[in-house]
Amino acid sequence: MATVSPSDGATVGVVGRGFVSVLAAKLAAIEGYKTWMLMPNGQEETIKSLMNEEDDEEGNVDVTLVEATDGDKLESLMESTDAYIFAVDDDTVMDEAVLKFLLKPENAKNVKRVVGMSRNLNGKDMGFFVKASKISAKRQVWDGSTSKQYKAFEESLKECASAIGAEYTIARAGTLKGGASGDSEEPYKQFLTKQFYEMTKRDIVTWNLLFDCDIRGVRLAKGDVLPGPGSKAVFTATGTDAAPGDTSRSGICEAMVKSLAVENAANMDFGVATEESRSPPSAEEWQALFASL
Repeated sequence: MATVSPSDGATVGVVGRGFVSVLAAKLAAIEGYKTWMLMPNGQEETIKSLMNEEDDEEGNVDVTLVEATDGDKLESLMESTDAYIFAVDDDTVMDEAVLKFLLKPENAKNVKRVVGMSRNLNGKDMGFFVKASKISAKRQVWDGSTSKQYKAFEESLKECASAIGAEYTIARAGTLKGGASGDSEEPYKQFLTKQFYEMTKRDIVTWNLLFDCDIRGVRLAKGDVLPGPGSKAVFTATGTDAAPGDTSRSGICEAMVKSLAVENAANMDFGVATEESRSPPSAEEWQALFASL
């Protein structure tokens, strides 16, 4: 099975929408990959503000941003791309036409690995209470309402990967939470900047910040087995503790990036859950997490 390692000078393209695509691109660059990201027109300044703190020029990451209408630039980057990460922040799916265009045999001659962010689709501990929490507490709650579309996305991803001789990896998420640097005194600068909290806060103190301070741990589970929040959904929707049905943006984005260089992550799917910890997994701990699958 082929891996895509940053030590080989590999190029990674990140395609998607929302915070998870920005964070995945930032982490890929920090990991050492030559990274480019396809973005909507006019979003360059917003994306840069999420990747790089204004007062930390030395910590700026090198990600090539490509507007969706810049066909010439996109074509030149596709020629050298070794892996793709597809990730969407809301509960819609990646446009199938975009997926099939990027992964056409003539456009993906060097692609060895394709990573797609999907969702927990097994339906366990979902239902009325989860749907109610999406309406009353937080519209970003994953309630399984687009499971059919995600299943179709997964099949399309597998078919496209097979057609170009590449391997696929599917990383599953529940309700996405957090994803930025956390505590201002001891920030984890590899994640999104504090601008994320400004963009998502609904009160003086954003619960996303509190979540990021305490829930840095990650748990991986092979297959589509992770449950939803069940009857506690309305309480966990904006909760800041580790809870069933939740996934940290930081955790799933790191998992997707790390999986590129992991041999046993090829042609498989896994779910990403939360664990209480004030520090993210180390390189050695990530190795152990993947070895457990």
